[in-house]
Parts: sequence; C-alpha cells; structure tokens
Amino acid sequence: MCGSGTVAIEAALIATNQRPGLFRLNYAFMHLTGYDEQVYLDEMETLNKQIIDIPGLRIIATDYSDVAIANARKNAIAAGVSDIIEFSVCDFEATEVPEGGKGVMFMNPEYGERLGNISELEATYTRIGDFMKKKCGGYWGYIFTGNLDLAKKIGLKAKRRIEFYTSIIDCRLMEYELYEGSRRQVREEEQQAS
Repeated sequence: MCGSGTVAIEAALIATNQRPGLFRLNYAFMHLTGYDEQVYLDEMETLNKQIIDIPGLRIIATDYSDVAIANARKNAIAAGVSDIIEFSVCDFEATEVPEGGKGVMFMNPEYGERLGNISELEATYTRIGDFMKKKCGGYWGYIFTGNLDLAKKIGLKAKRRIEFYTSIIDCRLMEYELYEGSRRQVREEEQQAS
C-alpha cells in the first residue's frame, strides 16, 4: 500500500540523514540580491557530509498496483533515494518481512472516503491484523487510517493513537507493539533475563 511512495521516500531520507532537494542546482534564493555562492557551497558541503550510510538498511515498499509502483519509483528517483528502496508489485500479505524483527511496518490503507468499498475494506483490515500477527513479530506496526470503525477490524490493541487530520477527515496513526509469540511470553523472557 505504498501508493506514490511518500512514506518510503521520507523513511529513506530520515534514515540516511539526507535533506530533501540536496540534488537540486537552482533555488529561488540564488536569484536574490546579496546571494553569496560561497556560503551556499559551504552549506551544501556540510549537509552532504552529514549523510550516513547504513549497511543492511532495507526499505521495502509494495503495492498491488503496478501503476502506483511505477510512480513511486519515479518519485524515489526524483528524491535521490531510489537505490535505497526495494519496490515490488504484490498484495501486502506477500510482502517480504525480514526476519529478526527490530523494524517498522507501516500501512496507509484505504478508508472508504475516496476509495474502497466498506464491506471489502472490513476484510482488508482483518487481513492487516492477521498479517501483523503472523509475519511482523518483533516489529513496530503503524496503521494510518481515517476510519476508526475499520481500525477496530484489525483486532489488535493499539499502544498509542495519534490524532491527525487529512483535510477535514479525522484520522489516527495507530501504533502497535508486535510481539513474537505472546506478550506474556515476552514478559516472562524479560524477567528471566533480569
């Protein structure tokens, strides 16, 4: 459900400490009286030195729409992070989830405002919950939705609910701590380790 790739692109920029637009060669301030090219070049050098390389970093972005993936790839190229993101066309349940946890799984499913049939979306949200339980143990899960009734179909208890608005739509970013096994099992293992 990566759509145009915005979240994956932002994740790549944040993870590597890159500022958006570093590859640009022309900014409006360059045409103002008093513009000092050396100041600009010094600042660009500082920003480029701050970029970090993270060996093994994997950002996986999938969508069932080949058009969405094609557009997401174009947007990643324009943002300068296409080499960091692995794009593929598939249903979210077929998305590769690297083993070992310690990652983030993020979805922005349809919520029936502009796209999606509510009865079909109920099944989709249930599948999202099953996917997180079965394949994302050890990860943090985040679901951004504008339909709180559909969010209940996920079937997991959110650790946090952060309120947002998309235009006039009351939305939530739901945060889930996804355990391998059960939460009780994780607590017992933590107590034994102490």
